[in-house]
Amino acid sequence: MFGLRSALPGARSIAVSSKPTTAASSFHTSASALARPRRSRKDIVIQVRKSNLQKQELKRLEVENSTPDYIIGKETEFTRSLLRPQSVFQAPLAAIKPVTDNNAAAAPATTASSSKSAFSFSPSSSSPLSSSIFGSSSSRTPLVVSTSEPSGYQHFLEDQEVDLLFNKVPEVQVQELMVRSTLVNEKNQLPIEKQKAELVRRITALENGNAKQLTLENVRRARLAFQRMEGDTGSPEVQAAVMTVRIQNLHNHIQNNKKDKHNYRRLRMLIHQRQTVLKYLKKAYPDRYHVCLDRLGLEPRAIEDEIVV
Repeated sequence: MFGLRSALPGARSIAVSSKPTTAASSFHTSASALARPRRSRKDIVIQVRKSNLQKQELKRLEVENSTPDYIIGKETEFTRSLLRPQSVFQAPLAAIKPVTDNNAAAAPATTASSSKSAFSFSPSSSSPLSSSIFGSSSSRTPLVVSTSEPSGYQHFLEDQEVDLLFNKVPEVQVQELMVRSTLVNEKNQLPIEKQKAELVRRITALENGNAKQLTLENVRRARLAFQRMEGDTGSPEVQAAVMTVRIQNLHNHIQNNKKDKHNYRRLRMLIHQRQTVLKYLKKAYPDRYHVCLDRLGLEPRAIEDEIVV
């Protein structure tokens, strides 16, 4: 045997290489144990489809969260200045009862102390006008009026006109009556004329108006806020502001009257008309367009994208 190996020098190397080593054995066996199972094409397609659906859902939620309000928009200084029926017609009320013997002495004092609250007054028993209004019987129904300052006046009364009608006219009226008759005493007649002016002021206050008067007052405020010159009623900014007033008015109405389909259609038409006006403003005057959007509380997407209401 020894002689055969010495005679054949390559026989020993063949014999050594024919024995498998532990490293080679472990390499061949671990490959099959750690190998991942092959997925079928169908499983791959299903996983890719689920991933795409999740991405689409995330994009949809992101778009919904960032979708602007096409109707109201954000609250701005202009929108806060508009009058709303809920706040105007639900003002705190107080009953003014006829003056009796117990509180007759306290009535003049309360009248003088309430000069700051110009929207309410306490009647005096010595006034013929108050006695004719409230009557001498204590069973008469008390007059209910607002005790807060008026939010505005009907018929588009300005501050100068209000001061003229309710502060200066009573004094002028007393002077005219004194010229006509020598029996008129200024001390007695002036409180009567002031009470007349106070009653007229209550009647013309917006708290005693209706929803139409509030809308007209809001339209006037929109015109004054967005006009570019005195008497400007046709500029795109004024038109968009007036449409915004009417849109908010209809939106508040529809929130309380869900089945009013006719006004819902009017609301959609006004929104699209405002979009048309603002698109023209963007094309003609880009700088004025962005300023107008900021003041109205609208975002560019609410005008430039498709509106779905």
